[in-house]
Amino acid sequence: MVVTRIAPSPTGSLHIGGLKMALYDYALAKKNNGKFILRIEDTDRNRFAEGAEAEAIAMLYAYGFPYDEVYKQSERLSLYKEYAEKLIEKGFAYYCFSTKEEIEVMRQKAQAEHKTFIFRSPYRDLPIEEACKKIENGQEYVIRQKLQENQVVEFTDPVQGLMQFNTNDIDETVLLKSDGFPTYHLAVVVDDHLMGVTHVFRGVEWLPSVPKHVLLYEAFDWEMPVISHLSVILDPDGGKLSKRKGSVSAKDFLDEGYLPEAVLNFLMLLGWSPAIKYGFGEKEREIFSLAEFIELFDMTDVNKASPVFNREKLIWFNQKYIQALSGPELVKRFTDWLTPGEEYKGLLELINSRGDDYLEKVLLLEQTRVKLLSDFTETIEFFYKFKGGTDFLAIKQTKNLTTEQIKGFFKESILLFEKYPDTLKDLNRESLEMFVREYAEKNELKAGSLFMALRLATTDSAFSPPLLEVIRILGKQEIIKRIASYL
Repeated sequence: MVVTRIAPSPTGSLHIGGLKMALYDYALAKKNNGKFILRIEDTDRNRFAEGAEAEAIAMLYAYGFPYDEVYKQSERLSLYKEYAEKLIEKGFAYYCFSTKEEIEVMRQKAQAEHKTFIFRSPYRDLPIEEACKKIENGQEYVIRQKLQENQVVEFTDPVQGLMQFNTNDIDETVLLKSDGFPTYHLAVVVDDHLMGVTHVFRGVEWLPSVPKHVLLYEAFDWEMPVISHLSVILDPDGGKLSKRKGSVSAKDFLDEGYLPEAVLNFLMLLGWSPAIKYGFGEKEREIFSLAEFIELFDMTDVNKASPVFNREKLIWFNQKYIQALSGPELVKRFTDWLTPGEEYKGLLELINSRGDDYLEKVLLLEQTRVKLLSDFTETIEFFYKFKGGTDFLAIKQTKNLTTEQIKGFFKESILLFEKYPDTLKDLNRESLEMFVREYAEKNELKAGSLFMALRLATTDSAFSPPLLEVIRILGKQEIIKRIASYL
């Protein structure tokens, strides 16, 4: 059975790169009717961030990755100690009593001699009996991995290819810290084995740890999972994806108004090229649902090159997904996004007071104009709250109209709307355009200026959806009320 896992550390928000790992892990497991495990790697107590674990779990569900099993490393500490001591018994680990200060002196000495510092403890060959006496006397210790000298370690990565390492170039790393917590190197090997993990995706930055893990698997005589190291996601300028240039966490993108399926579709193509044959002149597919991705996903289609995080392309995906939503779906997505935030509490109250049917009409009218769910908060506000007080003389298209000319036009406009039922459903584009143009011609005015004046009076903005559709949604009484405020 294929078993994959996502293993976030609760030291901060789930990074978008971590979400991509989860996507690949989930797809591989589900394609092969396997298991997808969540493991909280909370052994780094110094960097522990309150709420990070709950946020990571919430994000997995928000993006559509329900897990089959969940584990927490801090609840398994006795297990890691047991396996660390087994390594000591086998001669693949040892008790080390070197202090941080002593190690730093060694490091500085190597630097002064222009040598690469590779730590080898003076306690690596200390007999276990003597080590145990030190421990009984209360001396602080760690358990370190013990390496053979000049051993060549080979590893084949499905993405990165064949690699070779020499133990002479590798530190004898800490496996169990003095506080009883394991380091990543011990915990990841023990957990992946005991949980039956068969395939692992992790960042290419973990490549230096590969020989340590290979040797630990060999020491335990365990089969190693298939480990694929995915290339780091880059900013368009070639640097590492940085928070200084925009959102980098899974939660931030949702908070900004991105749809989870749009983010996932974008991430799919950051390092994966589907093996689809296209006919002559046929455009390459870019839109894939999660279900389609699971069906198509294959390890051989994962690329080695570092992908570039093009935020404009992500926005394009999001716009496409918003445009594909039906009216009821659009209402639900927007209100679900709007509800948690205090910032839009007033707008939400106004929306609730008018009901979902009204909101659906408003959102559908704006649907093709927005790129993010958050854009709706500005584009639909005038449907619910009329500010008024526009200075027509300060607007380019209406500055040549006098106050009397504007008032005269508005009085005639009110008379026009009063002829129709409340819904204004019988008012068509031709009738409205004919009214404005005839009035302009009779009064020697520009029709474009009058149209803009009417738009400003009803929407508070020079930029809005088609005026007739706006008028119909607002309704006869509201339109007359808004225009009359300028008289």
